[in-house]
Amino acid sequence: MHNTDTETTSQSNSSMTPSSTPPEKKPFLESNAPLAIGAAILILGSGFLGYSVGHRQGLTVVGYDADAEQLVEVVQEQKTRLESLNKSLNAAVQERDVAVSNSNDLYQAFTQATEDKQRTEGMSAIYREVLRQRGGLSLTVQNLGVKPLPDNAYEYQVDLVQVSPNKRRASGTVELRLIQGTEVLVVPMEDSNFNFDNYERLTGRWSMPKGFNPDFIEVRLNGATPVIKRFSWSKGKAVEADSAFISEIPQAEASAQ
Repeated sequence: MHNTDTETTSQSNSSMTPSSTPPEKKPFLESNAPLAIGAAILILGSGFLGYSVGHRQGLTVVGYDADAEQLVEVVQEQKTRLESLNKSLNAAVQERDVAVSNSNDLYQAFTQATEDKQRTEGMSAIYREVLRQRGGLSLTVQNLGVKPLPDNAYEYQVDLVQVSPNKRRASGTVELRLIQGTEVLVVPMEDSNFNFDNYERLTGRWSMPKGFNPDFIEVRLNGATPVIKRFSWSKGKAVEADSAFISEIPQAEASAQ
């Protein structure tokens, strides 16, 4: 009986030994191949992405430097242009200030001249009224002016005045005569007619014939009462500029004032 149990036990142990042996292990890469492939793809992708980003960043930096240089040139050009505009603006402001100052001065001078003219006219009106009350003043030549001009030309200015007690207008014609010995030359006048209340000025120009040197200039007023006035002729130096009494002396109206 003992042997039978022993054999039975041995057989049992023998039959159990092969089933208790552990299975063989597979290689890591073989069992984790998908993970390894994914890791490799991730590494390669990260490397490519880093290279691409770095390359693009390098290109961007190079482009930025070129743009920065161009921007500096543009800024410098704008700065130069701005300085030029500032200079032009300052010059324009100075010219404006000078023009405004001159305009103010001219306005003040004009205002003063207007006031003086009004005051003079007022005083003249008073004097004329007083003179009228005292018998008035008959038609007469108040002033005769002759100015030599270039090219043997001359300009005349004849001022006529009358203060009538009954406020009668003076009307008629004027004649200018140049007298050399017995020879008489009548000056062609631009307007020989006069018609005024108190005062009128006649102006014009004529050309002197060559070789004619007058001794006297005579003014004849042909009106209600003829008037003749003779003045000595003295030739002065001809003016260089072509100016005239018309531009130098305020003009009265061509007809009555």
